[in-house]
Amino acid sequence: QQVVTAWQQLEAMGGRPLLAPRLLQAGTSLLTPGIIEMTGVAGVPDEEVFGPLLRVWRYDTFDEAIRMANNTRFGLSCGLVSPEREKFDQLLLEARAGIVNWNKPLTGAASTAPFGGIGASGNHRPSAWYAADYCAWPMASLESDSLTLPATLNPGLDFSDEVVR
Repeated sequence: QQVVTAWQQLEAMGGRPLLAPRLLQAGTSLLTPGIIEMTGVAGVPDEEVFGPLLRVWRYDTFDEAIRMANNTRFGLSCGLVSPEREKFDQLLLEARAGIVNWNKPLTGAASTAPFGGIGASGNHRPSAWYAADYCAWPMASLESDSLTLPATLNPGLDFSDEVVR
């Protein structure tokens, strides 16, 4: 219910719905993802929503995108979907996040990698046996030169009937 409530609040503030979250199956808590564009909406709360809800902001330059991404008190994860390695290298250096991925999902965490960065998310503690040898700023990163869809999607990610504009 928290995801749906957050969605409704963002829409009431002026957010533009791209994909509405729906209950996947009656009697469960499984929701389909919700995507809402917040470009130009003032006063968007800087709050985490633990569920399948993505807020989208459009930008003019990559530097602006990084500034916008860093303008949060959280900073759990960020990622880049792009064939341009140079942009990822810049993001990796400038991102204020604990998980910075290139052409990989942002979900999932491993106890063998840092989790959460220095913001209000995560634990700000590098983990794994040799963490002190490799980590002055706790950050994990998964990289791929190309973006590929997984063989199967997570439950609720069936977009065959959806059109996102």
